[in-house]
Amino acid sequence: MEEFTAQHLAGVSRTYAILIPMLPRGLAEPVGLAYLLMRIVDTLEDAPELSPEQRRELFSELQVALSSPEPVPPGNLARPIGESASERALMQDAAEVLARIRRLEPAYRQALEACAHKMMSGVCRLLTRSAERGRPYPAIRDGAELREYCYYVAGVVGEMLCAMMAHHLRYPALLKLSAVAVELGIGLQLVNILKDALKDAEQGRRYLPMAEEGPVSPTEIYRAVLAEARQCLARGTEFVLALPVQAASLRSFCGLPIAWGALTLARAERDAGRAKISRSLIRASIARFERLAGNDQALRRWFNALLGQLPGDQAIR
Repeated sequence: MEEFTAQHLAGVSRTYAILIPMLPRGLAEPVGLAYLLMRIVDTLEDAPELSPEQRRELFSELQVALSSPEPVPPGNLARPIGESASERALMQDAAEVLARIRRLEPAYRQALEACAHKMMSGVCRLLTRSAERGRPYPAIRDGAELREYCYYVAGVVGEMLCAMMAHHLRYPALLKLSAVAVELGIGLQLVNILKDALKDAEQGRRYLPMAEEGPVSPTEIYRAVLAEARQCLARGTEFVLALPVQAASLRSFCGLPIAWGALTLARAERDAGRAKISRSLIRASIARFERLAGNDQALRRWFNALLGQLPGDQAIR
């Protein structure tokens, strides 16, 4: 992976700065650039200084720049937008990210462009819905709308990675697993929502459904989303197991987030304010996964144990 990509990844993602370098050299750079592009979209979605109209304008600029075969002046995109210094630095380098994407193989570039288009179109749709309801974005009312939101911001990434991995492996049959790759993406997004629910609430954000009718408590809603997250991750394990045994690094890239997500959910269920897992547990899970990656039955049992809510230290052994 190129130094430019690695440095920005280290700034904007603790998790994927660990995972992406595990991938084969020919795949790590396209996936790394894909992640940076989606972080640019995510920053435009979340940046508190932007109005809905400004978000739409910047999405339009990004879409034009992304689909153009020739370099396009970065315009308003190359502004220090975002909540963190790392996000602002990435936005200022948006033109370079797009230039590097333009040099990728067509199959990778097309997968990235399709993902970004779906993500931006979905966010714009939810911005419109939020305005119509007079509620803060994304104005989620129920479980179906929560899944819809998660699809636009993460499920589409599962589709993209499925296409990129199928191309890298020269394994077109993998595309038949696109639906479970989507479930994996949705599950991981639900984990993030649950992990950050208290912090988001303090900042005036809400991604969990809001009960409008009936005696449904916030605790019941939280537990229902916990159960849905586990089910999505369980379905996502089928994508990991469909990857060839020889592609151990791809299995690690897709499987370790399931393990970390399951451990996070177990902690969130006990204490929503302390769901973050430790670095030592991350290291232990990486070592365990490396031992199991080539054994489908053992790997499936391990996933089942993690998602069956065993305490983290027991499930990691």
